[in-house]
Amino acid sequence: MSEEKKKQVRFPVAKKTYWHLYSLQNLESEKLVKVVNKILSREYNLVK
Repeated sequence: MSEEKKKQVRFPVAKKTYWHLYSLQNLESEKLVKVVNKILSREYNLVK
């Protein structure tokens, strides 16, 4: 393994809780359904 790969530090990615209408258009149908259900249950927020 190269030294560059050993030095890479992985940081956890924050959970996306704010969604914009335009970003929802690019989602696959299964992911869209999950996100919309969470928006309706107020787990996620929709930015207009």
